[in-house]
Amino acid sequence: MNVINRYRTTQDGEARLAAYEKKYLEYAVLKQPSVIDMRLNVALYPDQRRMQASGTYVFVNDTGAPLSDLHVRLMNDQTRLGKVVIPGARLVMDDGDMQYRIYRFATPLAPGARGTMTFEATRWQRGLVANNDDTRVVGNGSFLQNSEFAPQFGMDRNGMLQDRAKRRKYGLTPELRPAKLEDRSAQARNLINDAPWVRSDITVSTVAGQVPVAPGRKVADTTTDGRRTARFVSMAPILAFFSVQSAAYAERSRTVDGTVLTVFYDPQHAFNVDRMLDAMQRSLAYYRANFGPYQFDYARILEFPGYASYAQAFAGTIPYSERIGFVADTRDPDKIDYVSYVTAHELGHQYWGHQLVGADMQGGTMLVETMAQYSALMVMKHQYGDDKIRRFLKYELDSYLRSRGGDVVEEMPLDRVENQGYIHYRKGSLVMYLLQDRLGEARVNAMLRGLLARYRFKGRPFPRSLDLVDGFLSLARTPAERQLVLDLLDRITVYDLKTTGAATRTLPDGSFETILTIDAAKAYANGTGVEKPAPLADTIDVGVFDQRPGLGSFAAKDVISKERRPIVSGVQTVRIVTRKKPAFAGVDPYNMYVDRNGDDNVVAVTSR
Repeated sequence: MNVINRYRTTQDGEARLAAYEKKYLEYAVLKQPSVIDMRLNVALYPDQRRMQASGTYVFVNDTGAPLSDLHVRLMNDQTRLGKVVIPGARLVMDDGDMQYRIYRFATPLAPGARGTMTFEATRWQRGLVANNDDTRVVGNGSFLQNSEFAPQFGMDRNGMLQDRAKRRKYGLTPELRPAKLEDRSAQARNLINDAPWVRSDITVSTVAGQVPVAPGRKVADTTTDGRRTARFVSMAPILAFFSVQSAAYAERSRTVDGTVLTVFYDPQHAFNVDRMLDAMQRSLAYYRANFGPYQFDYARILEFPGYASYAQAFAGTIPYSERIGFVADTRDPDKIDYVSYVTAHELGHQYWGHQLVGADMQGGTMLVETMAQYSALMVMKHQYGDDKIRRFLKYELDSYLRSRGGDVVEEMPLDRVENQGYIHYRKGSLVMYLLQDRLGEARVNAMLRGLLARYRFKGRPFPRSLDLVDGFLSLARTPAERQLVLDLLDRITVYDLKTTGAATRTLPDGSFETILTIDAAKAYANGTGVEKPAPLADTIDVGVFDQRPGLGSFAAKDVISKERRPIVSGVQTVRIVTRKKPAFAGVDPYNMYVDRNGDDNVVAVTSR
């Protein structure tokens, strides 16, 4: 624990991160060259908990000026960076503990000139450790991101201390926040570890009983002397942000429109494999039809052990935790189908993140995470029907409302989100669903298709959230729609839509007249939650139903009438006449608005 391995307390780790930031954060503004080609060889030894990696990078000096120094770092304490060779450059600083090196060119690299770097790295957990047990290289189900075994150029803010109290404790600035939306210089970096677009050639080897996987088309797969080796070559640009995996996988595939869809899974965990394949097929069909071409001839989901509970999208490959997908109980048809939802979200990232990637600034994650949420919601909408979407939206609404008060810095509008998950995921889902409902799904998708075409695989300058905001504003047909776009994207807007009563009576012709009493309000909030009332004048769904929306088997058959009606601030009544007697009635019945209480929108109808 203390000789072969290193024991650090939590406080030791925090102090080390603080020291790292103090020494090297100043280099975050230093322009570094971009890698354009990566050739890697990753040898996994699962039975030994060991990995050996080597590789060659080809890079280009696209900084716009002669390049004197190349900063090389590997910010992962469990992998040790070994030999590095950069022709024409010598090592002038080597922080062996922090794994930060600076190489200096004898003759500065001219703008546009290319260079190469080769490296070696080792990861090996031997014996016992007191903490930080390596769950990435394991006996069955190894899963490594490239940042965990391969060096990168230049410094960034990822991985630094975030807690304000801890930052103050170690003498750091209280907050480490992204660049402002107005800072156009920040468009020189993208938010995914500033990973450049590269061509990759990755060889992964493992024990003979396991399946090695990496991004790219598999061009070779051989087994010799107890080792299985596979080579994967990218046929389209990918971000230098990817994973390699190895496990004793079973495989199930289907080919759809020239794309091989595959799920790699533990043979004991086949429960949801067909559901995942179905979701992959539906998702890619929708995205191709509405967003544009898919860049690969493969799409892979790969199970990894439940040491963590998430799924993550890399170039055509989606590592997916056994805990949230493969052993999920999906037998109840009235519960949220989150296996399909997560699958659709991660496939959405093949467009939002792996074709278009946002700048490293406020709003950057809106272009990646919010858009993947929107993509998944559209797949769910077409799978289950618009009338079943409330169960998804209500979940997102409640998650957003629960999290608002816990922000350690301040809540931001969606277009200025600072990597705040409750905003770019939860609020983003509500906002995007309401916008497509109001502006038209086809019109929204046509705008998004154009945005993707404009930025697909493009480097600097990376797009801002304002590119998306401007796109929505271009779709607004009336001042009210323009107001809605700005309220949802550029402000923190909270609605209070409440149905205080609904009563029905039989008319002489046998139809039913239902009168809804609605109390409505709107407010703008600042980052600390202080609200200021704002006038509400919008057209919002009002409906009457056989069953309560969102519960049980509620579907289109239970909708008696639903249409948009003018809703203003204060108490008002709405009259609805139907041929069938309703049991429930309400305003915004599907919870599309950011409503402070989504449970009081719908009430049971009484007789009068």
